[in-house]
Amino acid sequence: MHPNKYITFSFDDCEIYDRVLCDMFRRYGMKATFFLISDQLGFRCDFHRYGEDTVVERVAPEELKETYAGMEIASHTANHRCPVDDLENAVVKSAQYLSDLCGYKVEGMAYPGGQYTPEHVTELKRLGIQYARTVQVTHDFAVPREWLAWDPTCKYDDDHIMELADQFLEYQGEEPAVFHIYGHSYELTRKEKGCSFDDFERLLLKLSGREDIVYATNIEIVRRLKELR
Repeated sequence: MHPNKYITFSFDDCEIYDRVLCDMFRRYGMKATFFLISDQLGFRCDFHRYGEDTVVERVAPEELKETYAGMEIASHTANHRCPVDDLENAVVKSAQYLSDLCGYKVEGMAYPGGQYTPEHVTELKRLGIQYARTVQVTHDFAVPREWLAWDPTCKYDDDHIMELADQFLEYQGEEPAVFHIYGHSYELTRKEKGCSFDDFERLLLKLSGREDIVYATNIEIVRRLKELR
């Protein structure tokens, strides 16, 4: 019997810390989806973040195949904007550009800031986008009713992340269960407890290596569960 428990991760904004995360996911035999802002690849600027002067630097177009090997690349729109009357440019052309760079068809996206309307869902469906992730967390493992309004289970630094992990690991129900954890890789540079790469690695260690779990990208879960329905 095929396992009916799925874990997936998704990270937005394509900052260079994605490199660390991808290496980590590969080391633990896990998968993730990375939502890239296609017109900002290679962008770099000075920035002030978490009380320090730093630099915002996004991954470069030429490194996508190597950096995200084994992961899924998807769109976070062309410029982190998603006007419902211009989804052809904001999403479809972004997805096509990313497809050309990574060598496979990009079919998913994440709404900037998680903001969307019913009109977005209708139009994206017409345009052939397979799924779109929001930021409205559910704290459960239910399969989304609408893949173009996919609410994740929680953010990686959720106060209840370890409790949710335990609940998921203990789940033995017959219905498919999806544990979808999202975030931004740059957030793992914070110094607060629970917000570091070491903390995130402890979560991966807890969830990895299970024969009763499918470790998948967002699009792999969408395809699999659409087949089952």
